[in-house]
Amino acid sequence: MAKKYQAKETVQKANTVTLPPNSQKFEFKAVNLIPLAFTFLYLCVNFIGNFDAYDAMGPQWLFLVTVDFLAIIYILSRKDQYNLAAASIVKNIFSKLYLAFFVLAGLSIFTAINPTEALVCYVRLIATIIAYFIIAMLFYGRLHLFKWIAQMLGLVLLVESYQTISQFLADFGTMPLTDLIMSLKGTTGNKNIFAAGLIVKVPFVIYCIHTSRLWGRMLNIIILVLASLTIFIVNARASYLSLLLIVILYLAYCVFIYFKEKKLEQTLYRISYILLPLIAAFFISQIEITNVKSMQEDKAAQDFGSVTERLGSLTVLSDESNQVRLRLWAHAIDYTKHHPFIGCGIGNWKIASIPYQRTITNDLYVPIHAHNDFLETFAELGIPGGLLFLSLFICILIFTFRTYQSKADEETKYIAVFTFLAFMGYAIDALFNFPSERPISQLFFALIVGLNVNAFLTATEEKKEALKTAASFKSVFGLSGILLLMPACYVTYLTYKSLIVQRIIIPDMNNEPLKLKWAEIFPRIPSIPNISASAQPLDAIKGRYLYEAGKYEEALVLLNKGAKANPVIGYSEFLKAGVYFRMHNLDSAFTNATVAFYTRPKAKTYFQTLIAVLAARKDTINIQKAFEEYNRYRKH
Repeated sequence: MAKKYQAKETVQKANTVTLPPNSQKFEFKAVNLIPLAFTFLYLCVNFIGNFDAYDAMGPQWLFLVTVDFLAIIYILSRKDQYNLAAASIVKNIFSKLYLAFFVLAGLSIFTAINPTEALVCYVRLIATIIAYFIIAMLFYGRLHLFKWIAQMLGLVLLVESYQTISQFLADFGTMPLTDLIMSLKGTTGNKNIFAAGLIVKVPFVIYCIHTSRLWGRMLNIIILVLASLTIFIVNARASYLSLLLIVILYLAYCVFIYFKEKKLEQTLYRISYILLPLIAAFFISQIEITNVKSMQEDKAAQDFGSVTERLGSLTVLSDESNQVRLRLWAHAIDYTKHHPFIGCGIGNWKIASIPYQRTITNDLYVPIHAHNDFLETFAELGIPGGLLFLSLFICILIFTFRTYQSKADEETKYIAVFTFLAFMGYAIDALFNFPSERPISQLFFALIVGLNVNAFLTATEEKKEALKTAASFKSVFGLSGILLLMPACYVTYLTYKSLIVQRIIIPDMNNEPLKLKWAEIFPRIPSIPNISASAQPLDAIKGRYLYEAGKYEEALVLLNKGAKANPVIGYSEFLKAGVYFRMHNLDSAFTNATVAFYTRPKAKTYFQTLIAVLAARKDTINIQKAFEEYNRYRKH
């Protein structure tokens, strides 16, 4: 009996070693430094450029998968640590909902329009969900490190803001204002995504102001001024709305604390520490924008909206950008109505949306996203997947409320409140944009929910004794994570390599004839993905190179493959019409040119090809019909 008791006590100690009390002060030990080191590594994704790729998200996703892999190896190597953390995190309701969403998204690959593209997008979800579990486990029982995480995020925000303001001041006299503002995008691809990345860091800076002493508060007030100035200059409407919501929620929180503690002077100071920097940044930004506008004669610069005008335009239905978004939302809703249980497959909305745009967008332009992650998820995964995605947001709302209503210490409640403010910034971005695709946005999603879930567990869980199954949870997570990350590393690497080639060939598509040679391009194009960043089939693009090189039979083989990758854009049929025309097979040329043109009747090159084929056939009736169809949508 004594030996059994001693063995049981040893197991208890082994499993409870990962649970330092939340009030424990920071010490320079590996147990504290390693989680912060991995957080720093994750945050480095903010500064990963495109590395010769068409889009920076190629190397950024590869970087995140690599950090995930390293972190899992570390967690598995700590024999007596993270067992209880793994059990508690995996058993949490948020994790269960997230895993259910993850499994359903994986199953959608088998029913997707383009399974290869679904796989490419699914590995990004793999990287994100594993990052969530890693972050949640690393900081389980270590929420005393939150102040270091918050300050780390504040410093990242400081660097980003300084770089952006410096770029703005250096370039404002060398290019039109609109072009200058559009160029302020960091490493994110466009200014809206960049601004959203700034916004989610702002609540962490506010936390530092709220809790720091004099020098720390002054540093973070400076960061808040520069960050707000950057956000106002970038001029993204969704970020304005997010910032406004975050500030209103924080002020409401301060007022709530006042009624609880009755400390008027402290409350007024807390409010002024936030409002005054924001007001100062607002006026500085408007003065700078006015000065720049006065130096330019470009009409677009004179029409450049102020912060208040941009915010007000969100309520104006006649605003062109609002009409575009509402139309995209309506298309996603309509697709969900017609495919309520099995959507088009994860990442396949870029294909499913094309038929809705056939008479709206010119040429081969494709709206890759619905500009609303909620509606896009419903369209891709059906109503079950959409509800699971929505439940993640509801779950964090409930967790925050329950944590604040608990008997947890003040610091734990702070963590719940301020991570929720950051989460609201992410939610607004998800309502108007597409953060699910961007690695920087998904890293912050994983970080925010990982910390919020930990605050909830700290506030609501009773102290656990040793769990017999705790070690198995860590082992299952670790091994499952490695098995998932191995193909994820492979796919993200191929995607990055493909984006490097796309950076060369996509501009070449505008040349007539093509300038690049097929022999030097083909070996550099991997098999995954099978569509380009603009949703054109890569096999069809390769077919065009062979077609222009006079290799018609080889070109037809690739064009037929390309038609399967994206069956609703008509690009393969358009090129096949050209091949058959060169081969003097006018019947096949007519069939393919007709399919291509009536698939995309606003595509100028499709129209020209069809007219050329019809002219060779002396088919004046169909020439007139095609002209009337084209002229109906493009009256020029």
